[in-house]
Amino acid sequence: MDCHHENENHYEMMRDHLKKHLLSMTNGVDIKGLELSSLIRMLANYYAAIVAHKMMPGELSGPRMGILIRLLVAEKSGNAEGINPTALSRFQNVKKNTISSLLRGLEESGYIERNMDPKDKRVFLIRITEQGRKMMETVGPQRLAMMNDLSSDLTDEEKTQLIFLLEKLLKSMQKRVDFPFHPTADNDAEPDLE
Repeated sequence: MDCHHENENHYEMMRDHLKKHLLSMTNGVDIKGLELSSLIRMLANYYAAIVAHKMMPGELSGPRMGILIRLLVAEKSGNAEGINPTALSRFQNVKKNTISSLLRGLEESGYIERNMDPKDKRVFLIRITEQGRKMMETVGPQRLAMMNDLSSDLTDEEKTQLIFLLEKLLKSMQKRVDFPFHPTADNDAEPDLE
């Protein structure tokens, strides 16, 4: 038996064992919500690990690629001025200090530029540079192909259904948040109390 199958079998055994004990501890109360949460967290960790492992030296991380994609879409949608860092931190689901670090790295690489907001001199706006656009034209399609490959065992119909269900779950969760909240990758479910 190869290592992949051993890991898969070990996971299944551990999952069944844990499920059995949780059901006995909760007197048979439904634990599907916990199972969903665990699987989503595990999937996110696998995505991050696989992308990091397959990245070539000097290639951009997922969060930095996400920022460039967001800036490129904004530009193509007519936003020539740029986006402020707070909006980018919310889009990326990271804290302001993390977005500052990500932006600093992109700026040092020449992929973005900061300019004063003409309407509010206290605020900077971030725009993608020509170098950033060129990098996205070459690396972007390769990254998308890799991301598509990760879900290649699912049919197009299954992917569509899974996206639909995950969006439905997200909306269900959003309806239940009764405080100012912006999920962050830096700190599990920490409320943003701005």
